[in-house]
Amino acid sequence: MATIGSLASNTSSTTSPVAKARKSSAPADSNATSAEETSASEEPSSTPSPEPKPRTYSGTGAKVLKLRKSDWSAVWLVTLTHRGGSNFIVSPLDSGGAEQGAIVNEIGNYKGSVLLNEDDGKETAALKIQADGAWTITLKPLSMARVWSGDSLTGRGDEVAIVSPQSSGLTTVNARHSGSENFIVEAWTESSRELLINEIGSWHGEVPLPDGTILVTIKADGVWSFKKS
Repeated sequence: MATIGSLASNTSSTTSPVAKARKSSAPADSNATSAEETSASEEPSSTPSPEPKPRTYSGTGAKVLKLRKSDWSAVWLVTLTHRGGSNFIVSPLDSGGAEQGAIVNEIGNYKGSVLLNEDDGKETAALKIQADGAWTITLKPLSMARVWSGDSLTGRGDEVAIVSPQSSGLTTVNARHSGSENFIVEAWTESSRELLINEIGSWHGEVPLPDGTILVTIKADGVWSFKKS
């Protein structure tokens, strides 16, 4: 099952959801531009392991972005942008160079956030980038994901959001999407991953949010909104 099960605990307890990611250090890739961004305030914890700072890489066109070996098994929040007119495809490569399922597969301009290495035992040695324009890729600790703390959450495009506090009992969500492509929403608890919505184009409806949901991932091309009820 997914290692992401304890993700939201980083926002509400001293148990870190990013224990794997915290062991990371900056990737060594001499062919890509890297810039460290300022990290969030250091979290008090019974385990004094600081979270890694975000690392931003930028380039133009096709590239294989090699990750440092200590980062291969870390669970990352990945924020990506692309300015171009053709395919923008980002695929993880394992240590043998085998291509895994793409984390982004779009055409033209893109901006969004996705998960990397969310499943147990998965390792990423490099990211294969197919692009015709300028791109950026930022690796972040999972604690830097958006937090869904109230009744409503809105956004555009691909997103990852921590549900804090986690859902409890019977909770339903009114969801809406204004777009023309896939609208896929998944809910994560500490022990499960459940598909809530899998539609194409504009859509609205009500779905149950599983008890104990701590994270939602959204794949969308348009504006979306959620409201708990």
